[in-house]
Amino acid sequence: MGTVSKLVSGTYIAAEGNYAHGRGGYKICKFTPHIMAGILTGKQCAVNIFQKPGRKASANYCIGNAGDLVCNVYEEDRAYTSSSRSNDCQAITVEVSNCEYGGQWKISDAAWNTLVNLAVDVCRRYNFRLVYDGTPNGSLTRHNMFANTDCPGPYLQSRLSELASTVNAILDGGNPQPAPIPAPSTGRKVGDVVTINGVYTASNSTKKLNPARNTGTITKIINGANNPYLLDNGNLGWVNDSVIVSSSNPQPNKKSNEEIAAEVWAGKWGTGSDRKNRLQAAGYDYNTIQDLVNKGVGKNGGSTNSTSAPSKSALDVAREIWTKGNWGTGAERKRKVEAAGYNYAEVQKYVNEFASGKRK
Repeated sequence: MGTVSKLVSGTYIAAEGNYAHGRGGYKICKFTPHIMAGILTGKQCAVNIFQKPGRKASANYCIGNAGDLVCNVYEEDRAYTSSSRSNDCQAITVEVSNCEYGGQWKISDAAWNTLVNLAVDVCRRYNFRLVYDGTPNGSLTRHNMFANTDCPGPYLQSRLSELASTVNAILDGGNPQPAPIPAPSTGRKVGDVVTINGVYTASNSTKKLNPARNTGTITKIINGANNPYLLDNGNLGWVNDSVIVSSSNPQPNKKSNEEIAAEVWAGKWGTGSDRKNRLQAAGYDYNTIQDLVNKGVGKNGGSTNSTSAPSKSALDVAREIWTKGNWGTGAERKRKVEAAGYNYAEVQKYVNEFASGKRK
């Protein structure tokens, strides 16, 4: 038997090969929350997903939508969670259920409270505090620091600074108050060009800029966050209305839908809801553009319909998803599969057959 938090309601250890025994001499000094990209109990995540042989994925703990907590990998062992051996050797990793599909990929209040309590328990026992600086150097880290993934989703990522401050306040013996709800947005949109007055916010710290005023473009908005506007995909950090001096929404010279589809393939318009917001802010019809992208228009840099047959079968892709954990989960998987030219429903049908045991 290994070490398990006293908060758990059960222990369901992952299949051999889905985690590593020991931590390679590393000490536990980090905490990494992930999202399940689904609405599950902790036991469902641990048993239905991580106890499947060959999955090559696991987590030290799984938190269900109702706040239930189970252990999946003993704390002495390294879970395969974060696409980083170094991080997983040092971190207690946690899979957290969502309470909605898509959108901001929110988690429930019950799941949040369990996440806080687990982090407090881990930090106390291993004698460290949560430091979230937006880089892998902090003790509170994210999956998307190490891999091209949407995990931990916009909602949980926007609350990581709050998680650190709440946990540290409890460690200090305080009674932390909920973070204040920001004032309503001024109606700024993705694509707005804003000038900020000498400061920007990176995670929970404020940094000075040189020169005193800088101009950037809003590339992402998380409503309800303390710093809701992401400028230049992180190059100018996250800001709020208090540091914005001026704002405008210039309309660029319109390009053809085919030209924009080619730019999407080149990665210039982001992914998922970020792509949709940016295209709409620039005056383009998202559905028209996405339809061209799905058809392969512009895939090779051209502006004509130049579809090319996928190099693998839908069954091959499904097998990679089931046995290797490739192609992500949830909305991320759907986007990647369709972007590669596959029929998502067909691929997912095969995945479900693997999960049910109908196909091996």
